[in-house]
Amino acid sequence: MKLPKLILASILASGLSALTTQQAYALNLPICELPVNCLTFGDFNVYSLPLLDLQAGGDGVPKPGDSFYAPATYGAIQNNTIIGINNGNSTQTGNPSTTTDGSFNTPSQNNTTNQIFSTATAPDPNGGPAIGDGRSWDSTVGALQTLIGGANNPLVAFFAFNETGSGTGLLTTDLLIWAKVTLYDYTETGDILNSKSFYLSGNGSTDTPDETHLPDTANATQDTVGPWVYVHAGICVSDAGQFVGFPTNGVCASGTVKNQNNLGQNAAAFAINSPDLDTAMQSGDYNVFSLDWKMAYINGGGETAWFMPAGVDAQCPPGSTDPICLPINVPEPLSLSLLGIGLLGLGASRRFIKPRRA
Repeated sequence: MKLPKLILASILASGLSALTTQQAYALNLPICELPVNCLTFGDFNVYSLPLLDLQAGGDGVPKPGDSFYAPATYGAIQNNTIIGINNGNSTQTGNPSTTTDGSFNTPSQNNTTNQIFSTATAPDPNGGPAIGDGRSWDSTVGALQTLIGGANNPLVAFFAFNETGSGTGLLTTDLLIWAKVTLYDYTETGDILNSKSFYLSGNGSTDTPDETHLPDTANATQDTVGPWVYVHAGICVSDAGQFVGFPTNGVCASGTVKNQNNLGQNAAAFAINSPDLDTAMQSGDYNVFSLDWKMAYINGGGETAWFMPAGVDAQCPPGSTDPICLPINVPEPLSLSLLGIGLLGLGASRRFIKPRRA
């Protein structure tokens, strides 16, 4: 007996729905391939979103509708979890006051690079768990996982680069940044049973930068600034859109072009993720998230940092037991649709890359 076309279509649609349960993200980061599309500093992979836009066929300035566009204005991100923003202390939807801190106020003085920002010395925002308050941005792990869309989702931080000027160097549009995330297992009485830290650092060390003796700005490079991460306003790329290095005195080498990371408050410049931090947060071994964050040589400023739901592609080698790599079981009643689904997906059946999902 032949099934009516409408029933067959319904079965096929149901089967496809069952096999495509991965969460849809507004932005999905590719696998980190050093140094093609990202750089690694300590425990974190750092992506230049303008570079990813260029490599995806764009003009290097992410815009609404582009794959790597993340709006950075307060109106666009107020319902996300804001760590720091000019005129901070927001406790909007993305910063529920009982479980996460509000946002730190990032400085925005123009025509000076003497401003230093540190969660250790800046006025602490209201709210959040009492643990760690006064020197860090804090949240319960459960609340943060809910705010990024689910306990199995990757934690992706976004950073809007908002310096004034047109040159390069720490006295113009470049700056220094450093961060440490510590996960704690706290008891109800405040005792620490366990902790683990993850560093965004320039030399891979666990050292804390000295805010009173900053690196010399003359001929500064990543090799000379110690634990700080040197954040470049511009990068150099080939005609094919491949990252080849950083400008020297504002100029890229012959045969390459300069691409701008300093997008202001129009869009996020960088996305940051640590697979190891994701694994630790998803282990269930920790209940408090604490972030220490520092910036130096800020010029203009008003930099913004926030968390929002995003995807990160994961490499899935044969035999992987990572939950994000395991096939999705299809209920037996849908078996009639498998042939059609198999034909539709034949071209992609041998790929081993799947986006992280809830």
